[in-house]
Amino acid sequence: MTNNLIKHIGKDYSLYKAIATITIPIALQNIISYSINLMDTVMLGGFGETALSATSLANQVFFMFTLLIFGVGGGAVVLCSHYWGNKNIESIQKITTITLKISFFISALLALVLLIFPVEVMSIFTSDIEVIKVGYSYLRVVAISYLFYGITSTFLVILRSVKTVSICLNIYMLSFIVNIVGNYIFILGKFGTLLARIAEFIVIIFYILNYENKIKYRIYMLKYKDKSLLQDMLKYGMPVICNELIWGIGLSMHTVILGHLSPNVVAANSICNIMFQMVTSFILGVANASAVIVGKTVGSGNKKEAMKIKNKLLFIYLILGISSTSVLFLIKDSIIGLYDIEETTKQIANNLIYIYGFHTLFMAFTSPSIAGILRGGGDTKYAAFVDVVFLWLLIPIGAIAAFKFKLDPVLVLFLLRLETPLKSVFCLYKLRNDK
Repeated sequence: MTNNLIKHIGKDYSLYKAIATITIPIALQNIISYSINLMDTVMLGGFGETALSATSLANQVFFMFTLLIFGVGGGAVVLCSHYWGNKNIESIQKITTITLKISFFISALLALVLLIFPVEVMSIFTSDIEVIKVGYSYLRVVAISYLFYGITSTFLVILRSVKTVSICLNIYMLSFIVNIVGNYIFILGKFGTLLARIAEFIVIIFYILNYENKIKYRIYMLKYKDKSLLQDMLKYGMPVICNELIWGIGLSMHTVILGHLSPNVVAANSICNIMFQMVTSFILGVANASAVIVGKTVGSGNKKEAMKIKNKLLFIYLILGISSTSVLFLIKDSIIGLYDIEETTKQIANNLIYIYGFHTLFMAFTSPSIAGILRGGGDTKYAAFVDVVFLWLLIPIGAIAAFKFKLDPVLVLFLLRLETPLKSVFCLYKLRNDK
């Protein structure tokens, strides 16, 4: 039995190596990025639940923004991975141009909205006047950072699609250092975040123009136009963009529902969400790796091999879910203990984290299946359907539970997070055969 296991592992070594090569740098950069959020919230926790809640709710806008950029990049990854499979560099360069233009338009539009209507935006998430006051001043400063983040993220996504990931880790390490120093100097972290985004932007532009040697993108390529590739971007990218936007709005509705309960619940949920993001970093990394590997294999025309890879990936997702959930429960007491907040808030956080664990177990299967296998294989429409429908189906149920029946926040979050088991069933249904 042992010999068979060793033989099996040896046979699949190239797949595991490919997954690890992409996953580990992405996971580490996500952990670094979420560590920035952790340090922000720990610092803000010293100013009380109001400051912590305000910044957490204000960052929901940034979360929505990152999903939009990820959606744009998701369409680009599908195409670039396929073109990388047959070494069509010129098409990758043209897709990069299209993606950059779309990302910059979204970044500029959202930054303008936040600069003009910061109070109105904060009012969506909470009715607490003090929380709104603290949050809108934060929004007006960090809005400028969106312009830099949009361009940086676009380049990083394109680089991942051609298996260049080390620069991503280096950039986020720099961002972590700049943000911590900035937060220490400016206390509430407004300008620290902005400085970190500017530093990321400068480094990625310098790297692209001087050291990157796969896609070899240059400034003059911003003039590139290709109607057929634009149509392909719309075909594969729009379902992903709409998917991420509608999914992101739905997830923000979770925050809106909890945000109208009390600042203590908002603060507790913020702490749990950061822990959840950190432990699911490897899940997101595996999802990215799955999209690149499946996309490249399908792009090379080897569909039979793609089916074999799919089955092996599903087993990896199962192990990932169990291990990620276990880690979340192991770190919860230590992380919650870092915060100088009321005992009531700590108790709420301690209760909510079990719902996040339940969600993590199923997310380890659904997220890589949707963002990895289905999108990587080009089935972006079904991926969007599964990702969005069940999320929105449970939002009114959660709202009724919170505001009509006044149920405990833990039960409300449980009802909202039932989306992941439902998604798992439909993902399994789609992936049961070789279509």
